[in-house]
Amino acid sequence: MDVLTLAGQELEGAKIDAMLLYPAQVKSIAPRWRVGTATTIDDRDVDVVQGNTADGIMVSLFFDQKTGLLTRSVRYTDSPVGKLPVQTDYSDYRDVNGVKMPFKLLQTGLDGRDTFELTQIRANANPEASRFAKPAPVAPPKK
Repeated sequence: MDVLTLAGQELEGAKIDAMLLYPAQVKSIAPRWRVGTATTIDDRDVDVVQGNTADGIMVSLFFDQKTGLLTRSVRYTDSPVGKLPVQTDYSDYRDVNGVKMPFKLLQTGLDGRDTFELTQIRANANPEASRFAKPAPVAPPKK
């Protein structure tokens, strides 16, 4: 598998995705948020808030009116052909040290759909820094 290098709005989009997994970080994604029009997702009423990051990425967040949990996020990044949407649906919330965390994420973009199903989330874990090092290049296959 190749190492994917992110830059520009792709990198900023990945940062947004990561911040959305930590409830205390959500507010800091955009300098100003505005209330959107409430809607329905999968027969559940949701409240909508929208904002723009400092880098110009438009973000819409959909919160379940009954639970207050994040149900969906949609972010739009600029491209030569217009705004490109990336939608993430959050489900299977479970308690992790007193905080509800989504254990299933479904991310849909123009390049397809990816499902992430977590089996465990450990709060305040202290992983070794080496786990975040860029892997060595893979040698090309022999002919």
